[in-house]
Amino acid sequence: MSTMNEDGQKSGPEPFADGPTLEIGHPVFMNYRGEELVPPVKLLESLLERLEAIGRESEETTPDPRWAGIALRQIYEIVDELGEAIAAKMACNAGCSACCRVMVSTSAIEADLIRERLKKSPEQDRNQWSILSGERNKRLSALARQTDPPQDLTTFEGLLATCEDWEKENLPCPFLGEGNLCAIYEDRPLLCRVCWVLTDPKDCDPGEGPPVKFRTKVFEKAYFVVAALSLRHLQNGAVSPIPWWITSR
Repeated sequence: MSTMNEDGQKSGPEPFADGPTLEIGHPVFMNYRGEELVPPVKLLESLLERLEAIGRESEETTPDPRWAGIALRQIYEIVDELGEAIAAKMACNAGCSACCRVMVSTSAIEADLIRERLKKSPEQDRNQWSILSGERNKRLSALARQTDPPQDLTTFEGLLATCEDWEKENLPCPFLGEGNLCAIYEDRPLLCRVCWVLTDPKDCDPGEGPPVKFRTKVFEKAYFVVAALSLRHLQNGAVSPIPWWITSR
């Protein structure tokens, strides 16, 4: 929504009287302190253009998982650039692990990146992550079987049907490490990178909230470009929770 200036022209978005919005791509957001958050428009436009360019190049490139891995890193950099631009206005801080206890849908290309990280990690860490992933997967399978019909945890629809039940379990991601810090932070999936909360941190606690998260078309576009990378270059359009990929091979 915009106001009009004395010349009858739009003067920009007006503040939200009723608090934050969930509308994807809206130019103005409001954090829990009541401050307006207006991401730089030129930055948003630039990041969208870069994502569009990666998407076009992907379609023109012969399927190649290695090329897709490089493109994924570029997408992460684009998303992180926006995150850094608005970080000071967010409620999130290092050590907060609320979003590490929700179901994160991860694409095949992102799963490959995580598995590469595991190969380079100490054996003790790999063993611990494998054990924790196996435990999480047993519970995920049980929740998926409880629905009618049972859900497929390699589809977005299957994840959506089980995500609320999973969040009630309040189980942390296998990679949530000491001090509630991500042990694979540099290689964390896209959805972990866009989990920016606008409202009071207490809204993230079980039984509170729900929190309102910062969303823009940049995040939306990045998600679809990553999905397209997996489908074209890995011939795999599956999406699954992080633990599912770790013990699926």
